[in-house]
Amino acid sequence: MKIRVLYFISLLILWGCDDFLDETPETFQTPQGFFENEDQLNEAIAGIYNTNRGLMNGAHWRFGENRSDNSSFQFNPSDRGGLDNEEVDLFLMLSANPNLASYWNTAYSGISRCNFALDNLDNVDFINEDNRDIRRGEILFLRSWFYFNLAQLYGDVPYVTSAGTSPEEIFSDQFLERIPANQVYDNIKIDIQQAINILPNQGETETGRATKGAALMLKAKIHMVLQEFIEARPLLEQMQGSGYSLQSNYADVFSPDNKNNSESVFEIQYSFALGQASNFVSRFVPFNSGNDILGDSGPAGSRAGQNQPTQNLIRLYDPQDARFIHNISFYDDGVTVEPWMSKYNYGFEDNGLQDVNFPMFRYADALLMLAECYNEVGGGDPVAILEQIRTRALSDPSLSAAELSDLSQTIANERRRELAFENHRWFDLVRTGKAVEVMIAHGEEQKDEKVTVPAEAYINIRTLLGIPLGQVEEFGFEQTSGWE
Repeated sequence: MKIRVLYFISLLILWGCDDFLDETPETFQTPQGFFENEDQLNEAIAGIYNTNRGLMNGAHWRFGENRSDNSSFQFNPSDRGGLDNEEVDLFLMLSANPNLASYWNTAYSGISRCNFALDNLDNVDFINEDNRDIRRGEILFLRSWFYFNLAQLYGDVPYVTSAGTSPEEIFSDQFLERIPANQVYDNIKIDIQQAINILPNQGETETGRATKGAALMLKAKIHMVLQEFIEARPLLEQMQGSGYSLQSNYADVFSPDNKNNSESVFEIQYSFALGQASNFVSRFVPFNSGNDILGDSGPAGSRAGQNQPTQNLIRLYDPQDARFIHNISFYDDGVTVEPWMSKYNYGFEDNGLQDVNFPMFRYADALLMLAECYNEVGGGDPVAILEQIRTRALSDPSLSAAELSDLSQTIANERRRELAFENHRWFDLVRTGKAVEVMIAHGEEQKDEKVTVPAEAYINIRTLLGIPLGQVEEFGFEQTSGWE
């Protein structure tokens, strides 16, 4: 009864926090007695943000990036203990793969926290009554984000919007019925519109919290997945007048000295000083690099070399493109030259730990989606937007005749260059209907370039993840086609 137990435990165990970013588990509260004041509500909401941070730092990049043609992994013949992770990239997962359950469980843990907070929100006394709606908007934004990704990855999923009032209700079948993905999207459109209506603008709330711009962008993404370009367009145009702007230097966008800048719509917050450092770069350096990249924080682990840039992605860049120079580096140990993803490499504070945030929503992404809308349904100039994006990356940002002749592909390529290693590529391939053909071609390239790729890899290209085996065994869910 894994999802039922997970859901119930998530209601019983909430993280206590001294401030918005603190994630130390200090208190254990029951649903009946937890919320007595606004501070306790804020503790619960901080726990939701922390759950999202765990999701984005864990399984999300495996399915958003590593499962695409942007990245693969550095094969280590001396350490074969990471097969579960390699199978994500190779399209060799079975439904028992722990990465499937990890994503599912983490997302539903976040949802259960959202539901509990929403169910108790109106019982809390607020010093400033305006904060009640702001907190409601934050929770609706985060719950919509969890469900949005579940629907994209798994298709039809259980959709629960109440914490339940008793164990009997929590363990009832109504909490476990899978509903069609399109119905999930319809439901979260309503929630995210409510969040848009009540969330504050950028700069009007505490750093790291959701804003109206983040909610606008999430609703636009929902419409983009559904090919509803006319509906997405005004949301993205509204963001143009909301105070966001591109940084003049691409590398500055991600710098720890420039967190939550004008291009940031929503960042996953990390703070070394508060004991919440980021550590994802240490997984991405080549495993054979020792201390050469990590310095005193090294040596690199035997299962590093993950999210390794593919040759196909490398070839897509102009060698002088500032994004190529920043995003991808090469390590030469005298025997082989290994590309590695250096986008977030701004040095290390201690023991592989950094003070680098992760960009979940970025204004450049919003502009590129708007360019796509203009190309699909008109209303504006997609070329001008593309050239705006390229200005800081290339000495000549103008599009070639070949690029102008196929703007859909040009926009897709520009998204790939600009947003590489920000977990968008797989979702872009699926929503544009190109995932199967692109990944079959990618598999053929990988087999030509690497002797370590098994013959059965990249054959069964499935655009939906399988329901975790434990869920199927416990509740009799029909398994997604193509999975066993």
